[in-house]
Amino acid sequence: MMNNEQATDKLQYLLGTLRDGEKGFSEAAEHADDPKLKSLFSERSAQRAQLAGEVEAKIASLGDKPREGGSVGAALHRTWLNVRDAVTGRDDYAVVAEAERGEDTAIQNYQDVLDDKELPADLRAFVETQYAQVKASHDQIRDLKHSMKPD
Repeated sequence: MMNNEQATDKLQYLLGTLRDGEKGFSEAAEHADDPKLKSLFSERSAQRAQLAGEVEAKIASLGDKPREGGSVGAALHRTWLNVRDAVTGRDDYAVVAEAERGEDTAIQNYQDVLDDKELPADLRAFVETQYAQVKASHDQIRDLKHSMKPD
């Protein structure tokens, strides 16, 4: 069975992922031209902030403090950091494509945590609930990208 420290490590990893998405979606919202996209990305940024808050509360309930960034966070941040460079002066299709890439990473990170057989049942249920929301977001952005044609 996983001890508390291992459990909080998993949560810190997801926290980095969520903080990353929060920043990335905020960047994407700034660079999108279409008001609908702007509002979608702003809403996603807020969603990630909310999920991150839930993870922080869970970490605190396990007796640890949420980390700011950290090594995993830094690596993840690079995924979304490309967003700013990739989307500056580019069309909405490029912004959506970068958002999808960020979401691919988020999905992978949640799957990594869920793949751990020793994840305690209550924690697994918590992570699965969040994963469902992240997955729905990913799928919507993927479908949006496929519905757009690159200029």
